[in-house]
Amino acid sequence: MASLKVDKTLINIAAKKALGKAHTSTLSQTQNESIPSNVQVSAETTFGESVPNTVNIDSFYTILSGTVEYLEFDVSAVIGSSYDEDSYSGYGGSESSDNTEHGYYLKLPSTYVTGSSNSNKNTGFFVNGQRIYDTRGKLQLVPPFLSNAGANLYNLTLYDQTNTRIMPGDSIDWTIDYYNGIVFVQDPSTSKVPTKARAFLYIGKMAGTKITEAAASGGGSDLVVKDEGSTISSAATSINFVGTSVSATNSGNNISVSIGGAIDYSRTEVVTHATSSVTDRVLGVNATASLDIRLPAASGFSAGQYFIIKDEAGNANSNNITVRTAGSDTIDGQTSIILESPYAAVNLYSNGTNKFFVY
Repeated sequence: MASLKVDKTLINIAAKKALGKAHTSTLSQTQNESIPSNVQVSAETTFGESVPNTVNIDSFYTILSGTVEYLEFDVSAVIGSSYDEDSYSGYGGSESSDNTEHGYYLKLPSTYVTGSSNSNKNTGFFVNGQRIYDTRGKLQLVPPFLSNAGANLYNLTLYDQTNTRIMPGDSIDWTIDYYNGIVFVQDPSTSKVPTKARAFLYIGKMAGTKITEAAASGGGSDLVVKDEGSTISSAATSINFVGTSVSATNSGNNISVSIGGAIDYSRTEVVTHATSSVTDRVLGVNATASLDIRLPAASGFSAGQYFIIKDEAGNANSNNITVRTAGSDTIDGQTSIILESPYAAVNLYSNGTNKFFVY
């Protein structure tokens, strides 16, 4: 049994994974793979804020849009990554390489806390000498694919022990993983050892933090709107209160709705002389003798507010019901009206000032 997967298998797995496809056959090209796949990430390691498309480099510790910071990272060798690739066929390029480290990791500069204006410095992982890979994605370099600018300055630049830039096409054949800050050198040379790297660090909030903040401010769940217990909408984005008698107030995101002039089906029984109230809606008269019902001032009612007076006993012909106004108020121009027919009734409404009307 073979102890190593061949390069072609590993290349196919990696390339197809990056393109959103599963690897089921080395003979199948990406367009022939029908089963999808992807790289799983968590909300705690996904950028939650936009980074600028175009950036400029003024000096180290420059912060742009509050989400990216330009830094010169320290670069150290990964212990255990040293081997002589010339002793392994197919492990490197055609050029001869030195027996030295192939892996290097980026870490925040030793003066980060004193040099940076990041409001989160000296908290969490924003500390001096923090290794990027140790944060498990909490610190990440900004990858170039987040910009389509002609001069894409999100591309990392690498420097050797003489502070000379190691160009992307240099013969040591190096690559950078922007997620974990790991540099891999395929064909290392002791004359070009990476010691510094310059790139943009993401310092904005991660998606998990943004989601938590939205939920805490009341924006994290759907609003369910009901009418008499029946759901009208389970994901409303706004509510509009319509009508001159409808109003709403907000206190600490608690909405109070007031409906003026709402219909009230309450009934008040009248058996003797009485003064009615502006809150009465139905005055049911059960008289054993003639009686007067004195109305409150018309100005105490809302304009259009109405009520009913009804002879429930059916004896208004013998026990007349006299409805009288207060002061100079009138009912259809009169200061009083009389119900004198069995089961008689009258519907009245107020103009809200000084008059009642029969309707």
